[in-house]
Amino acid sequence: MNPIPPLPFTLETDLEREIAAQPRWQTGVEWGRPRHGHPEGLIKSHIAVVLANVDRFYPDDPERDKLRLTALIHDAFKHEVNLDDPRTDENHHGTIAGRFAEGFIQDDQILDVIELHDEAFNAWQRGNRDDRWDAGERRAAALVSRLGDTADLYLKFYHCDNETEGKDQQCFEWFRDYVERNRPPTLNSNSDAGASRPGNCLQSSLKWVRFPPASLSKQHVM
Repeated sequence: MNPIPPLPFTLETDLEREIAAQPRWQTGVEWGRPRHGHPEGLIKSHIAVVLANVDRFYPDDPERDKLRLTALIHDAFKHEVNLDDPRTDENHHGTIAGRFAEGFIQDDQILDVIELHDEAFNAWQRGNRDDRWDAGERRAAALVSRLGDTADLYLKFYHCDNETEGKDQQCFEWFRDYVERNRPPTLNSNSDAGASRPGNCLQSSLKWVRFPPASLSKQHVM
């Protein structure tokens, strides 16, 4: 572990400090330049905005700690993506972040949100970019089925991650509305964490398997 350098946000727990002391994480949060969707540039600056949104939107939420851990890790490994290969499966920054998180976090809900945090955007892009809203809804359906009771945490984090300068709010609003229209009766924020977590299964034409490989095609702009 390394000494923790100055950061544009405050670390609140021993676990957050342990994560921030890891050399890989420290390298990752110093990566980045202003780009489409991320005018703030450095990953640590984006994390600071997302953490501020957690306190803005969910200051007293019982899942606040989960949102903070997700924010701390979700984009911190974009620097490890091989840009010469497709940014999918094990070469997607969400998957890499999820693998890192597994060394510190045992909560499957947090791990799933970290790994799949771009997938709702990818579903929206099938309609917005490709004009294939039917395919977008099928992809959203597969994501919601995969998340199970984690859908509420996913929506909260998507809200915090997307309410930043340079991001189109339509993608979040589309997915939020899709979830509300198609929410199974078992999905509610009071369920036990991981109670309905599915095992290895097939949803639509997509495989949902944590080990190995990550299965969704990931297309989000880095």
